[in-house]
Amino acid sequence: MRLSDLLAALRPDQLRAESVARDGIAVVDDVVVHDPPQAVERGQVVLAVGVEASSAGARELAAEAGAVGAAAVVFRDSADEGPVETAREFGTSVLRAQPGLGWARLVTLLRTLISATTADPEARSERLAPSSVHGLADAIAVMVGGSVVLYDRAHRVIAYSVQDFEVDSVRRDTILGRQTPEQWIERFTADRSAYETFRNPGSVVRLDGYPGLRTRLRIAIWFEGEALGEISVAEGRQRLGAEAEAALSRAAELAVPFMLRHRLVEDTDRAARTRMARGLMYGDLGPGANAVAELGLGDRTGFVVVGFAGEEPSGGSSGLLGERILHLLSLQMSSIDPATVVVLCEGVYYALVPTPDENGRARLAARVKPALSQLERMGAVMRAAIGTWGPGLAGLPASRQMVDDLLQVARRSDVPHAVVTAEDLWPDLALLPVENAVGGAGFEPCAPLRRLIEHDAQQHTDYLTTLRVYLDEFGSVSKASERLVLHSNTLRHRLQRLGEISGLDLADPVQRLAVAVQLRVLRVRERGHVAEAHPE
Repeated sequence: MRLSDLLAALRPDQLRAESVARDGIAVVDDVVVHDPPQAVERGQVVLAVGVEASSAGARELAAEAGAVGAAAVVFRDSADEGPVETAREFGTSVLRAQPGLGWARLVTLLRTLISATTADPEARSERLAPSSVHGLADAIAVMVGGSVVLYDRAHRVIAYSVQDFEVDSVRRDTILGRQTPEQWIERFTADRSAYETFRNPGSVVRLDGYPGLRTRLRIAIWFEGEALGEISVAEGRQRLGAEAEAALSRAAELAVPFMLRHRLVEDTDRAARTRMARGLMYGDLGPGANAVAELGLGDRTGFVVVGFAGEEPSGGSSGLLGERILHLLSLQMSSIDPATVVVLCEGVYYALVPTPDENGRARLAARVKPALSQLERMGAVMRAAIGTWGPGLAGLPASRQMVDDLLQVARRSDVPHAVVTAEDLWPDLALLPVENAVGGAGFEPCAPLRRLIEHDAQQHTDYLTTLRVYLDEFGSVSKASERLVLHSNTLRHRLQRLGEISGLDLADPVQRLAVAVQLRVLRVRERGHVAEAHPE
């Protein structure tokens, strides 16, 4: 496997790159602990046990590794410029083992990943699970004594056994549809039954008592604190007892390298698709990239970007939850058009939806609401924003920008819509560029507002609210006094006093406009949603 693939398979809290040579194309063959009498060899990841990164020995090791073509050198403490510069000179890479991950565990982790990705070289070119995973499913079926389905982290079927065990209609539909039928996903989610495996690492969950559903034994496949997938065994003619549960626990350990290989193939594919989709949405796709072919967009003539963002449920693995959300949205949005692409970028789930015309965009809201309802049943409370329609791929950046703007506005608590469009929020969208410009980095209220804020804080008054309500009511004393529960003469007196304190001339339309915009920015900041321009 390549070094870049190895790094992609690891979490940042396990191993971090200080310097990667040649974009990580070096092939990794083995992991060894640095032993001075033993020469470093090509393709090795060398663990610099006992070597301080700031020492002369670290620089010598980096030079030796680079000279012979070693894939990388791993230090425990942060590598200083000495070994990093030496490694760059000789064309090797320097990595840092993160605190909390011992050398022995790191050796096991890296060797497991390497063996998992080299056991079946053809697997890297396949989109679907390699045949060896189906062989694993058959082996588990024999070990445990029931029909087996292997799921990935998003609960998609990646393999199943073909042994001669009786199956119920749910298992049959799961295999044919490559996923658990939607009504059972909803039922298991609501009952918090089948998916308890991911909340109880290492435990076998017994699922029974459902009419029409044979007893299931389920267990999550874990490695280094991360869920890789799940095994589900359906009871056949013989009861699945304690021996079957023990066998399933052993099977979960045996499945780790197979699932690591599958995850690496899937992650590599997903990363490539995400880069393609992001490049299309931001208009910065590199030369030579064939996005239409890579993403399977075919001859679609128009597109709309739909964005999903909000609060995800607490607890559990955030990566696992993200996989499930991504899978659910992919299923829901592909019902609109099978060529729909759904990716996660910077906390927002974007769907690139082929839409023939503007009328199709107008109908999207009704198609998006079921997805939000299902997400809510999972505990993820989200909003959706529907961007503008554009012909061809060239309109995607404008549609994505509209989605980002809509989501920025929708995060404010006073927006009632679950699905927002430009038609719903056009006044807020019209003011958003002004708010972003005024309320960007270094924002300070104008002098009159600062005087009012300081006076309110020192004298325990509330002139700021008086001013805000008066401007909101377009200068109507009667309406403003009604909202403030004040006599109109009392309000007039307050406005006069407000002008004296702040120096603000409310008869000047330019001053009124300037203060109204700044009050709007202050209100957004008070709610915890600072209006700042998105970096492009």
